[in-house]
Amino acid sequence: MTSPLDFDPRPLPLLLLARSWRAMLVILLLGLVVGVHLLVPDGAGNTPAVTWRVLAVFGAALTLWVTGAVPLVVTAMGVFLGLSATGIASPTDIASWYWKDIVFFLLGAFLIAGSLSSSHVIDHAALRLIDSMGTSPRKLRQVLFWSAFFASFLMSEHAVMAMLFPLACRIRDALGRKPGSSTYVTGLFFALAWGATIGGIVTYLGGGRNPLAMGFLAQSGYDAPGFFALMGYSLPLALPLAVIASLLLERAFPVDLDSISEAREALAQRRRELGRFGPQQIAVTLLLVVAVLGWALAGYKMIAVVALAVAAVLLGSGLVRWKDLTKNVPWDLLLLYGAALALAKALETTGAHHVAAEALVPWLGSHPLLAVLLVATVAMFLTEAMSNAAVVGVLVPLMLGLAPQIGVDPLHLTLAVCLPAGLAFMLPMGSPPLAIAFASGEFRVSTMAWWGALLNLIAIPLVLAVYWFVWR
Repeated sequence: MTSPLDFDPRPLPLLLLARSWRAMLVILLLGLVVGVHLLVPDGAGNTPAVTWRVLAVFGAALTLWVTGAVPLVVTAMGVFLGLSATGIASPTDIASWYWKDIVFFLLGAFLIAGSLSSSHVIDHAALRLIDSMGTSPRKLRQVLFWSAFFASFLMSEHAVMAMLFPLACRIRDALGRKPGSSTYVTGLFFALAWGATIGGIVTYLGGGRNPLAMGFLAQSGYDAPGFFALMGYSLPLALPLAVIASLLLERAFPVDLDSISEAREALAQRRRELGRFGPQQIAVTLLLVVAVLGWALAGYKMIAVVALAVAAVLLGSGLVRWKDLTKNVPWDLLLLYGAALALAKALETTGAHHVAAEALVPWLGSHPLLAVLLVATVAMFLTEAMSNAAVVGVLVPLMLGLAPQIGVDPLHLTLAVCLPAGLAFMLPMGSPPLAIAFASGEFRVSTMAWWGALLNLIAIPLVLAVYWFVWR
């Protein structure tokens, strides 16, 4: 018996569009950039032609970042090609804009985070903490949440999530629960995702957003906060939000079991597999302490030097291997950060950021609090659909041009972008911790979206309160 042929009833033009919209969008954007380059002559109107060229490249990159029509790394390379092909700057200058010291800091930070993971330092710390909590299910879940929260101060949130996710899976297996059958177990994965996400906004190490944003700030001639100074701005937001999220966990995912003795046996087995906390782990921990002290004492301008120096010692001493560390280095994101920095520099040198900022003034109003509200809200919800680093790369350069016109400190407006941009809770594609948690199969997207939207609505007034009472 033959099976009937599948037939798509949609009109042919719509069918072709559905199958090839990415290619059509890229062609359209290329046509836009080339058209602006060829059709807008120098000296036409009050705005220089080079400004329109930069805005065309910026708009094309923004569209590709938002739609995801091509991989992020392709857009990052396209920025280099666009800036050089349109004569905005020489390839040598553009290359120097890509490789700022903040990119080298990120490289060093990713290598250090990789050493913590490959040497199992974080595994030992997390298991020891969990082991001290007794047999209370609620305590165990709260410990997982706060372990993810504080660990994200010292390593990227996605690395923390990747490290703790197997522990949550092991606990689920030890309890004999199938995916989606226990609200308590579902809450374990939300605890990890929310804890890592919120903790990831506190320091320069939780992700690339804060270093990238402060790199823009320093590049524009403003003083960027050091390691602990940044915590003074971010912790008053992150800590209350973390407390609220930890309480919301108990409300959203109530405990539906009496004991976790089976899970404790599984964790004990994991500790036996790891072995003792030996000389390698001690040395890596000491070097981490050196790195944190160096970042605290040397100030923002030296954080890249400290990061690379510690990474060099880790590798040179043989404590860790290069091939193990490079697994934790997102090379595509490093190139993305470089592209964002290059775009920001091009906007600044041509004055294009002032043109774009002036167009935004009527939308942001004249009151600083309203401006912070709108900027934080846009950043928070935009990051659900695009890379949070891309959100920072798009918004911060514009905000730096806008800040003097609306009477807001450039640092405060930068913080109003980069901190909310890290608070993605609604969709799996919003951040790596959410994507990893979703891979557990414990819940539907609608569950994540519902509780994530509630957290976002709680976070927005917190941002306003912290701006008004702490930052100013």
